[in-house]
Amino acid sequence: MTAAVPVNPLVSVNPLVSVDSLCVAYRSGGADVPVVREVSLEVLPGRTHALVGESGSGKSTVAATLLGHLRHGSRVTGGSVRIAGADVFALPARELRRLRGGTVAMVAQNAGHALTPSMRIGRQIAEAGGDVPVVDLLEQVRLPRPAELARRYPHELSGGQQQRVAIAMAIAARPQVLVLDEPTTGLDVITQRGVLDLIGALRDELGLSAVLVSHDLGVVAHMADEVTVLRSGRVVEAAPTGRLFAAPQDPYTRRLLASVPRLDDEGLARAGEAGEREVRPRAVIPDGAPVAVTARDVTVDYGTSRAVDGVSFDVRRGEVLALVGESGSGKSTLAWTLAGLRTPSGGTLTHGAGHGSDGRPADLARPAGKRPLSLRRRVQLVFQNADTSLNPRRSVGDAVRRPLRFFGTADTRAETAARARQLIADVRLDPDLAERLPAQLSGGQRQRIGIARALAGEPDVLIADEITTALDVSVQADVLRLLDDLRRERELACLFISHDLAVVRGIADRVVVLWRGVVVEEGPTDAVFSAPGHPYTRELMAAVLEPDPEARLVVGPVSEWVDAAEVGDLWVAHDGEHRVRRWRAVG
Repeated sequence: MTAAVPVNPLVSVNPLVSVDSLCVAYRSGGADVPVVREVSLEVLPGRTHALVGESGSGKSTVAATLLGHLRHGSRVTGGSVRIAGADVFALPARELRRLRGGTVAMVAQNAGHALTPSMRIGRQIAEAGGDVPVVDLLEQVRLPRPAELARRYPHELSGGQQQRVAIAMAIAARPQVLVLDEPTTGLDVITQRGVLDLIGALRDELGLSAVLVSHDLGVVAHMADEVTVLRSGRVVEAAPTGRLFAAPQDPYTRRLLASVPRLDDEGLARAGEAGEREVRPRAVIPDGAPVAVTARDVTVDYGTSRAVDGVSFDVRRGEVLALVGESGSGKSTLAWTLAGLRTPSGGTLTHGAGHGSDGRPADLARPAGKRPLSLRRRVQLVFQNADTSLNPRRSVGDAVRRPLRFFGTADTRAETAARARQLIADVRLDPDLAERLPAQLSGGQRQRIGIARALAGEPDVLIADEITTALDVSVQADVLRLLDDLRRERELACLFISHDLAVVRGIADRVVVLWRGVVVEEGPTDAVFSAPGHPYTRELMAAVLEPDPEARLVVGPVSEWVDAAEVGDLWVAHDGEHRVRRWRAVG
């Protein structure tokens, strides 16, 4: 990424951010436990510096110190943090408050959590301070109809719009430094690309410096000028972005880069200890594999709004079918409907032959609570966020034991305990973790417990709804490999929902592309990715950020288009099972 401010080598430019030998620790058992160790970095005006590393590496702690924030019980044990020449941790309380927002501001990971739900957007932006009118700020962050939007509440905005509002609040007082803490996690690829391009444009327009915290190395490659790689609180490598991605020096950096899925992977990637990269080919699905789930012309309505409109698909045993599309495309609605959390408005949704009372396919159009227990256990959902789906006050072993008791897949207390430990072992965890609380496990371990809980009912259909969204790249790779192992070992039919197209390319056998509740393209994964036939599919692929600053678009220019499908004439046949909804170019 080119620098926003050209630097004349004959003119000295002072860094806006200077972190020098920073050490941070928290107290435990009467002793200091270091979490950041001798970290140093500088950020010049108009530059973006990325902090990368796995969870627990210290990157968010370092970023928070730029605003003088420390977690409860933590303290700076050495070094300094300077913003625009001011020593952050030497400032009196009044000047520190003036620094926050006025000199340095943060854009947090989840704008939906950062915005007050009972306060209108305009008022929240006004309270952020500064002299720029609210409407002007909303225009600056490229939001349509700013005067109207200012009167809305946060829940009336999309995720991407909420994130733009958070950016407007951050730049309201015209700070010199932006701290971006995972600013696009959870956003679909098109929304993510729009938010990142906006941040880049504002950086150039306002001459901002930025410190970016991200586990998404595609985002880092697209946004950053320099990168610092942290591991266990220490800097293991720091370099300009192009050099680091082209020739990483530390084995840890090489492993991180090797773990990132890519659009041209024809299977799941695994990184070796030295950073070597191996791609495991997808499983071969036998021609005679039975169909586990059949959807025909399924529609789902929310009041007067139609979220899913006439969707049809089959999922066979041992197969992974991916649903992709922007937020609001209907993919999660389909997942919840299959799980029995929503009721379809029309069409049919059935489970494979032999599970109905008369031996015919069983009806999945009923809510989960009204399905027979023998059918209910056959279709299980793994939630996106294991943090909120596990009871923080009960052990993770209890989370697995409860469905065993509910579905009657274990009889006695001893058998239930033994089966729970075995399921935890099946998801490649130590069974002794069973008595720990969720907070005592890492994010990846909690997600594995979520999978073990779903397996307790002995399902043959597993729904995975954005299960790797917030995970580090190496942890994501492990969870995906586990899911792939389980579908092979147990012949699971898997409905996989993700906005990460590179992940979909690696794990899915077939892909269904959704746009505004309708299917615009479907077919074998390799066929769809190698020759996308619908402009919306190409738009999704063009928005993907590859972990390479020199990466070029994998698809050509995307045409302006309108839907041209008509009743009885929906599809343009491609090769074999690959088909594309009819469309017409405009302009």
